[in-house]
Amino acid sequence: KFPQESQEQATADLLIQETERMNRTITDMLSMTRPAPLRLARVDLAALLHRSLDLMRAEAQDSGISLHLEIGDAIRPVSGDTDRLQQVFMNVVLNAMQAMERGGRLTISVNNGEDQAEVEVRIADTGKGIPPELLSQVFYPYFTTKAGGSGIGLAISQKIVADHQGTMEIESELNQGTTVIIRLPVWGEEQAKTSSAENG
Repeated sequence: KFPQESQEQATADLLIQETERMNRTITDMLSMTRPAPLRLARVDLAALLHRSLDLMRAEAQDSGISLHLEIGDAIRPVSGDTDRLQQVFMNVVLNAMQAMERGGRLTISVNNGEDQAEVEVRIADTGKGIPPELLSQVFYPYFTTKAGGSGIGLAISQKIVADHQGTMEIESELNQGTTVIIRLPVWGEEQAKTSSAENG
């Protein structure tokens, strides 16, 4: 109700922004400490990644970052919770974009694993990279190299992937870029039977 462009309006906007930031931080902390049941279903990773990138495309363009999605042949569906997996991919993509302060290229590639039992997603940026001495700490809760960062995003992402019986690792070379590798189990007959029983 304050007049537009007044000091009161600016103060109110700041209060709202800070409240939202505090809410996100508390939500993240709770995600780390309490188990959240997964709603596992058959997930098309290619479609999920398309949607995730569409949400980030405008921000990437404003930052001078080109986004590329490379889908391999006959990608198998995975067993996953769509909302939680999207949270992981959005977080990793956002981290990658923030590492490319002067623009760059972000490439997401999706391929079946060699044993056909998992699907591998590689998210590679051309950013500043992570110093070798810090690489082993990136999944620690509250560890961050970003000013104003909470240091909890990657820790939550790794937990979500682990809850899916998958793995998440990071490769990085200083001043060359970073690649996050996520492997998720494929959707198989056992999951299909369980899902049918639960829905039946």
